Amino acid sequence: MQQPSPQLLDEIKAKLLAIESADAATAGPHWGAMHKLLLKAKVDGSSLLPIVGRRDFAELKNVVAKLRGEEVVAIVREPEPVIAEIDPSILQSALKMFRRRMKFSRLDAESKLGVGPMSGGANHRIESMIPPKEFPLAVWDALVLAGKLRREGQGFYSLVDDGTQVHW
Repeated sequence: MQQPSPQLLDEIKAKLLAIESADAATAGPHWGAMHKLLLKAKVDGSSLLPIVGRRDFAELKNVVAKLRGEEVVAIVREPEPVIAEIDPSILQSALKMFRRRMKFSRLDAESKLGVGPMSGGANHRIESMIPPKEFPLAVWDALVLAGKLRREGQGFYSLVDDGTQVHW
């Protein structure tokens, strides 16, 4: 990895401090700006996307330390929670939220012009989506293990049996 300009390093350091001082609800724009700065600094985008997507601050600090030529600290991660550790009411409310967002996404897509039997347009059917960020990834993985959701790849999940199929 080549050494970026001192001005770019200063911008990255300032954005790192902004992310650290912001709460999780307001840090989203800072993470987006940090992603752009790191791409400008020629950091590999494929390794950067998971860090920004997970909002992994410890790993972000390691990337910035590498850019500055500092020593990188090994990260020790605690194991992901298993289904037994996640409260069933949380799983239930997460699944309810997923179903509601899926329903509204479908309604939104179907309300567009060019969709439906009277317009001659094709059916636009939404089958999967990225789960809401209000719940951690462990909750969605627990719902997959419980058989309620199915992983579709690239962060998308779909309902196993949503009961929306109409048979005439």
